[in-house]
Amino acid sequence: MKKMYLILFLVLGSVFYSYAQVTVTGNVMDSEGVPIPGASILEKQQAGGGTAADFDGNFTLELMNEHGTLVVSSIGYAQKEVSYNGNQMLRIVLNEQASALDEVVLIGYGSAKKGDLTSAISTVSNVESIASRPVASLTDFLQGNVAGVTVLQQGGDPSQSGSIVIRGLGSFASEQPLTVVDGVPYYGPAINPNDIASVSILKDAAAAAIYGAQAASGVIVIQTKKGKIGKPQIVADFYSGIQEATNLPTPLTAQEQSAIYNLAADNGGSPRQSAHDAQQNPYGQVNRTNWMDAIFRPAKIINTNINLSGATEKFNYLTSFGYNKREGLLEGTSAERFNFRVKSDVALSDKITIGENVYFSRTEAVGTNTDNPYSGTIINAIYMPSSAPTRYEDGSFAGVAPENLSQFAGAYGDVYNPLALLLRPTVTAPTNFINANIYTKYEIITGLSYKTSYAYSYTQSNSKRFQPRVPELGRSNPNNYLNQNSSTTNRWVWDNQIGYKKSFGNHNLDITAIYSAQHTNYESLSVQGEGFSNEEPFNQYLSNASVIRNPSTGIYEDALTSAIGRVMYNFKNRYFVSGAIRRDRTSRLAVNNQVDNFPSATLGWRLSDESFFDVSAVSDLKLRASWGQIGNINSVGYYSFDVPLNSTTVILGENASQDNKGAFVGKQSNPNLKWEISESIDIGMDASLFNNSLNLTFDYFQKTTKGMILPGLEDLNQGTSAADVNGGEVQNSGFEIAANFSNAIGDVNFTINANASILDNELINLEGYNKSGINFIAHDDDVRQVLRPFRSEVGRSLYAMYLIPQVGIFQNQAEIDAHSKEGSLIQPNAVPGDFKFADSNNDGKIDDNDKIFYDSYQPDVTYNFGLNVNYKNFDINMLFQGVAGVDVFNGYKFTTYNASLTGYNLDNRVLDAWSPSNTDTSIPRISTKDDNKNFGTTSSYYLEDASYLRMKNVTLGYNLDASIMNTIAKGASLRIYLSAENIFTITKYSGLDPEVGGKGLDVAKYPLSRTITAGLSLSL
Repeated sequence: MKKMYLILFLVLGSVFYSYAQVTVTGNVMDSEGVPIPGASILEKQQAGGGTAADFDGNFTLELMNEHGTLVVSSIGYAQKEVSYNGNQMLRIVLNEQASALDEVVLIGYGSAKKGDLTSAISTVSNVESIASRPVASLTDFLQGNVAGVTVLQQGGDPSQSGSIVIRGLGSFASEQPLTVVDGVPYYGPAINPNDIASVSILKDAAAAAIYGAQAASGVIVIQTKKGKIGKPQIVADFYSGIQEATNLPTPLTAQEQSAIYNLAADNGGSPRQSAHDAQQNPYGQVNRTNWMDAIFRPAKIINTNINLSGATEKFNYLTSFGYNKREGLLEGTSAERFNFRVKSDVALSDKITIGENVYFSRTEAVGTNTDNPYSGTIINAIYMPSSAPTRYEDGSFAGVAPENLSQFAGAYGDVYNPLALLLRPTVTAPTNFINANIYTKYEIITGLSYKTSYAYSYTQSNSKRFQPRVPELGRSNPNNYLNQNSSTTNRWVWDNQIGYKKSFGNHNLDITAIYSAQHTNYESLSVQGEGFSNEEPFNQYLSNASVIRNPSTGIYEDALTSAIGRVMYNFKNRYFVSGAIRRDRTSRLAVNNQVDNFPSATLGWRLSDESFFDVSAVSDLKLRASWGQIGNINSVGYYSFDVPLNSTTVILGENASQDNKGAFVGKQSNPNLKWEISESIDIGMDASLFNNSLNLTFDYFQKTTKGMILPGLEDLNQGTSAADVNGGEVQNSGFEIAANFSNAIGDVNFTINANASILDNELINLEGYNKSGINFIAHDDDVRQVLRPFRSEVGRSLYAMYLIPQVGIFQNQAEIDAHSKEGSLIQPNAVPGDFKFADSNNDGKIDDNDKIFYDSYQPDVTYNFGLNVNYKNFDINMLFQGVAGVDVFNGYKFTTYNASLTGYNLDNRVLDAWSPSNTDTSIPRISTKDDNKNFGTTSSYYLEDASYLRMKNVTLGYNLDASIMNTIAKGASLRIYLSAENIFTITKYSGLDPEVGGKGLDVAKYPLSRTITAGLSLSL
């Protein structure tokens, strides 16, 4: 009988064994690669018999079916179905299933659920993708990622970073937002983007008010990475790539330059120049250099980041090192950064936590001037004749003509060799920066805590530029000189904060009180030496100069103290109200005006929690409104109320030398100057639809700058610059919308996101600016001191274009004759092929009184849309970014289409200039004379629509299978990727790139690059 039982047991066992023939192992993690312990794994076709992931997210499951589907779930994550086929190793990523309103958001001095906030705060999504994009700073990454945040790139110069404008320009002074890193205001160079864990943008006054006087332009709140509980983790990120310039202009060839200038002389009634006669100057007929190829290059980029982190229940630590090196597209330009961070915190007891965060960076960037229409590098590459080589046989830089043909040099103009502009000077410009923060947090009783933090930063900048002589023909200079500058900035910030957070049944209360103080010391020294007999590197020191000019110094102290109180209350997480008040005291204003109070208030209503609200498609819906004021200290000079005297050296007495010191009043003081105030109103909505798969945010805002600080009108009788005054009001209003949709189709997980903002900027008044009724400010930005396109006038946007309308080209004399008033020609010097200008004021002549307003460089609409897709181990991310309603003043045309100047080479588009046989063109006739002022008129001819749509980035990545990586180290991961930046741009703009930065004046701006990189991210 026992034998029968044994046989039966063996038979049944063999049967079950034959079915339980599949073993599936795997790892369950979230979208950031963090293991999900306790995740449930079940076989869909098999009842019971599932398993749960261990602490590291790993699992093993014996299955009877060779093929099937696993159902994977965990609290807080969307359930996922994964197919299996036989024995295999699976890597399963679960997406968080939470309302966007449950997202934890960084706010001023703390964090909160987005659903509990009632002010305009945006978070930056996909921050983790910074590691796989060739961005040197957060500024580059922000572009197109946040509604209401406009990043104006300053071209591709590696020594410059983009300008961030939140909800429009509100002042003529600095509009840079305040940056806060790990709770402390940050004033240093761009931090390593790879250190960043999350970013919030505080856009309205109610959100930013807690940071007060420096937050009128908004606040960027950054939290850096920290360790995660578990074993120590080493993460290494590396990428390398190549950058290239696109859409470069083409200068005329040597033969074309001669032909064009001979035609221009004939059209202008001038004698032809011998330099352009092939018989007299055959040298000038030979093409020796493509100057665009000579100065531009494929530029390498390399980036490395390594960090070590970990945490226990009591201790958290992270150490990171980063290195970034970018060659510029232009020869001789580059940027390099080393950075190091160490941060930790330790719980000494259940009540006391201490921490520190130290960041050091050393940066050095060498750029070039591309803004100057005289000495700009790119525009001189157009000016330089194609007949000139880059260097002569002896290695010296070439001029417009060799010395033995110097009689022809004048015909080519005062041109710099552009390669010499880039390579001849010796330039060093290192900046060392350290920022150290220590803090202590003490929980007094449950819900009541005290935190004190002290941050100290030190910046040391040194620059040295040795400019050798310029002997070659063109724009020569027999002098050499050395400029040496150094500056140091010491700043400390001390914050003391008390917080109380408590729930009483349905009542939830959050109170914060802060006292903050900060102090800054700055000192700089600048000196110039001239007349170096030897220009070798060993001699490029001040002691070897024959003349050392008197040094100049700069120094200031700045202090700011603030007392802040904020109360946030909600009832049943349904009705929300908050209020804050900040009292700021600044050293920049006279004693009677140093202190002011700035309040803010918000309201919110979670409509979806009401019993009468029964819309199945709406998972969450919140309405909110806010109002607030912030004082803007950034627009106030350090000593505007009592401007220090200027000093100079003067010559006194007969036969005296320039060695006597003199002091003079350079600028008037204004002891009555008051705070500039930024006031904002915001009405918004946050919603989650269709089981949280679609999230929407909508805002209407109005931001008004009152008591705008700007230089007053000069009194010519005083002979000094006017004092700063509170002289105007600017209003920005508009709409913002952001949408995010996430879903899955089988193994394909995807997210589509998009945002757009519409902005209207208007100068409301200039009351207080002057006493004479002038309602505009004429800005002095110009092209060669001839064209001045900008004016800010009441009722218009800041820096609007103020131009004479150019309405076509005269095709014949009859059209010129018809353009008359009362029998007199409006343009008496015009001939066929010249521009026709509108007599806007109908006075029978063309002058500055005919100018009318056009739009400004500020975009009316900014938008972006992106797509993120994950399929098994593959991922692809795409981002498109664009602007509309943008106008640029293309001053590049003034010299590169104009043959009436000093003989510069021209852009080859002038080959399409008007002629009797080529009348369908927008370029006027070529002439050595500009009698009609075709180019000398500040006209709409230079105005171009610079709207664009750019494919900003596409990244394709692959995660190696976990089964492979586990053979190296348990829980290890490796992602490899290929990324492309600035792939293509759709625009009507004829310049190098529509993103010209500044106010929208372009004279051949350093262009952005197309960048291709390959990289990897390894985690052990």
